[in-house]
Amino acid sequence: MDDRQNREDRVARSVERVELAVAHLLRFGTAVSAALIAAGLAMILLQVPVDIGRQLITAGIIALICTPLLRVAAAMVIYLRLGDVVYGLICTAVLLFVFAGMLLGEGH
Repeated sequence: MDDRQNREDRVARSVERVELAVAHLLRFGTAVSAALIAAGLAMILLQVPVDIGRQLITAGIIALICTPLLRVAAAMVIYLRLGDVVYGLICTAVLLFVFAGMLLGEGH
């Protein structure tokens, strides 16, 4: 019983570390997105002749979209490490559907 408890404690600590890292990642991703969008808006308002303002805004939106996807990927890893295959597969399916949507929607 002690061996099982030790394993559960190690998994709990590992999950806690991953959750903390994911929280930092979400904050960082949001801050980067906001900075890119703000810089792009500033470029547009300053009427910089190059189309860099729109490109910065696009990059900020892409970063904002990718940030929660990283959270889903982290959840997938956590569930699989915990042995919860059903939720791990659900997270995998969500990621695959999002990537398929990106690839299929590319031409439109």
